[in-house]
Amino acid sequence: MADEKKNIFVSHYHADADKIEGLKDLIGRHGVDMRDSSIYEAKLKNNATNENYIKYELIKPQIQWAGTVVVLIGDKTANSDYVDWEIKTAAEMDKNIVGVFLPGAKEEDVPPALNEYGSNLVGWNGEKIVDAINGEELEWEKADGTPRPNNPDGIDHYEC
Repeated sequence: MADEKKNIFVSHYHADADKIEGLKDLIGRHGVDMRDSSIYEAKLKNNATNENYIKYELIKPQIQWAGTVVVLIGDKTANSDYVDWEIKTAAEMDKNIVGVFLPGAKEEDVPPALNEYGSNLVGWNGEKIVDAINGEELEWEKADGTPRPNNPDGIDHYEC
């Protein structure tokens, strides 16, 4: 069986950029060839400092191109204004938004916007990540893989 190609933007805290290749390998072993529109130093050298330019000229078109936005959740992700903005932007574009806990992440590392706009939240499990990328509605997970409510803060979900 040939790998299925998927256009994916990976939203991440900048220090977690090295985990993107691991994600590609993990989902690749489960039949997904990830075409990556993410922006990170090892892939695209960028010295931009203007926040509006970075968001609207660099990042937003990459999110638009992708069919799915995968949010890597590590220990600093919940505090990243860029990750929160990327999730909200993806929701405005009606993208599939999949949260993925990195090994060692905790429940409190989940960005607030993911609770509000996310489609799925799973652990570092290739089969579940691929199912979520493919749009299957899965039971949301805590960092340890146990079930959790997909809306722990009682936030109303709305279509953008």
